[in-house]
Amino acid sequence: MSKKLTVLVATAHPDDVEVFCAGTLIRYVKEGHKVVMAIACTGNVGSKLHTGPEIEAIRAVEAQRGAEAIGAELIHWDFKDSDVWLNDITWKKYVDLIRVSNPDVIITLDRDDYVHDHSNVGELAYRAAIWASVANIPGTVYPPIDHIPTVFRCETTGTHRVSPPDYYVDITNEFEQKIAAFKCHESQHGDFLEKQFGIKNWFEYVEITNKMRGFQCGCKYAEAFRIEKTWPNQKAFRLLPPVQFDPR
Repeated sequence: MSKKLTVLVATAHPDDVEVFCAGTLIRYVKEGHKVVMAIACTGNVGSKLHTGPEIEAIRAVEAQRGAEAIGAELIHWDFKDSDVWLNDITWKKYVDLIRVSNPDVIITLDRDDYVHDHSNVGELAYRAAIWASVANIPGTVYPPIDHIPTVFRCETTGTHRVSPPDYYVDITNEFEQKIAAFKCHESQHGDFLEKQFGIKNWFEYVEITNKMRGFQCGCKYAEAFRIEKTWPNQKAFRLLPPVQFDPR
């Protein structure tokens, strides 16, 4: 059985994807699958040097370049950083996002990640996944899809939550391209990430994380995921790269 998937990645900020799961997305693209990146926030607080509007404009360009480096389509909303909340309006926005992108797989952030816009995006995407296939929801725009996407949680900042992972993806051959995509977010290196968190080399952080995951699963570099184990989320075949369908 041969099928091409659509993969929706729902994250909070420009550069979340590149840090947590870009290698896996690159593998999807190499296999011929479609990847859609949905970023909720503008990145308006991501600078100690620029005003909010200035850094928003810079990060919009960086987000597009990062998506192009991965080979993904980009949807970039205009929520302000930290202003993504679990409410009816925002939840329905994610229902419509899933309906219009019609994904087989959703990769999103963990509900226990370190800031609430991360955890809220992850919760909204997960809670919207089932309802995207349900009809007659008032306030939604697009018609229901005909299936329930499978939801995976990607790595958390500091790797505190996705442990032990349910799945690993070998990104040894994709690691350099992942770093190239992360480098597209030039405004964050030497400015916000260092000054806010005290980490001078975020490329080293990414490499250490992916090397650790690679060590755990027997390759040089890997990314880790856990699957949402609620019914009917799990499938009898593999949806992370390499995608392997039931031969029947």
